[in-house]
Amino acid sequence: MSSRPTSPRLLIVDDEHGIRKLCGDVLRRSGYLVEALGDGEAALRRLSAAQAEGAPFDLVISDVRMKPMDGLAFISAVRALDDDVRVMLITGYPTLETAVEGMKQGARNYLTKPFTPIELRDAVKEALAGWTAPLSGSALEAAAEDEVERFGGLVARSASMKALFAQLRRIARAQATVLITGESGTGKELVARAVWQHSPRRDRLFAPVNCSALVDSLMESELFGHLKGAFTGANQQKAGLFQYADGGTLFLDEIGDLSLALQPKLLRVLQEGEIKPVGGVRGVKVDVRVIAATHRDLEAHVQAGAFREDLFYRLNVFRVEVPPLRARRDDIEPLADAFLHDLRERIGRPGVHLTPRALAALQGYAWPGNVRQLRNVLLRAATLAPEDAITPEDLWLDGAEGAPPPTGDYPFEDLTLEDVERRHILHVLRRCQGNRSHAARILGINRTTLWKKLSRYGLEDA
Repeated sequence: MSSRPTSPRLLIVDDEHGIRKLCGDVLRRSGYLVEALGDGEAALRRLSAAQAEGAPFDLVISDVRMKPMDGLAFISAVRALDDDVRVMLITGYPTLETAVEGMKQGARNYLTKPFTPIELRDAVKEALAGWTAPLSGSALEAAAEDEVERFGGLVARSASMKALFAQLRRIARAQATVLITGESGTGKELVARAVWQHSPRRDRLFAPVNCSALVDSLMESELFGHLKGAFTGANQQKAGLFQYADGGTLFLDEIGDLSLALQPKLLRVLQEGEIKPVGGVRGVKVDVRVIAATHRDLEAHVQAGAFREDLFYRLNVFRVEVPPLRARRDDIEPLADAFLHDLRERIGRPGVHLTPRALAALQGYAWPGNVRQLRNVLLRAATLAPEDAITPEDLWLDGAEGAPPPTGDYPFEDLTLEDVERRHILHVLRRCQGNRSHAARILGINRTTLWKKLSRYGLEDA
């Protein structure tokens, strides 16, 4: 009988080749011994053979929906064959109840699609908890440090963001409020959406609202709703965002700008789970998780009397600080890759890419506008660069190599914003040889909006 291997043996069973390849590649890089098969019957034969060889599998990872043998039937057969092997299920959201039934039959854990490599590794680690020869070694640690990770719409290679992702995964499972802080442009709404996407509330509404976007009276109606006749113009009853998001998540961006008049009303919701619509006298119960974000120093606002201390502590249950881009330069390359991947189809330039010198310029820049500024720089460069290879000169980074001179040579120095837009629309139309549908896609607008702009600038025949 052969000796037990020093790493866990995993068997992946899924009738989708892509899922088998993804899981296999990720878990092999993490040091596991992995085999993958496309159907339950073949997997049962392999499990039986492995037992006979004296080298049984430690974990079976199986999809719930497979043909011809589905996941639940497969689990039952696995348990009859080897009651010691651990089982983990992969399921889509619509089959969550099936996954729960699988857990009752002995599945150790389940992972919902779509999932990221880090989520897969975490689920496998949890399913293998207590395994007698846990993974270790500097090679695995080095591979993990260099790997790009995704969490929701976020992407990172830096250690600081990977640590943040780990924190967010724990926070997502909880129900308490979250306060996200960080400079403008760091991606605080993306963080909020990622928390929602990985939370038990992911199948209910995510409702974002900017607290600095509306005057007090409109913001109160937006959040809490109003009754018919509550104020001039209230011609019918309207539900607020707290009611629309009942059972889900409400994202309050720029919470530091919420007026002192509205702060006690938000506090009431957080304390009692109850709102009072404008013009109403009776409270309405709601079940909403609140995630708030701000670029302001709320502690200083509390000291200055501009923000209620009791509301601050209600919001500050889980505190998440998103680091600025200049503090995590390792993330610039994967972020740029992700942005360019999305932009290529949108602007109709499938071959556009960064030269090594352009990437070095991006990595050496201070990024006062953070990730939002990086995306805007790449959008401009990818659209206007004369060649597909983006150079430092195409980036126009102030103070960086390749930035345009501050005066004189800047091509739009003496133009109004309307002149710049008119010239850019003409430039894109010429590139598209007059194809307005294609031009509209590149410009990020619909054909109706493009037609209106052409009419406004007298370019109907362009």
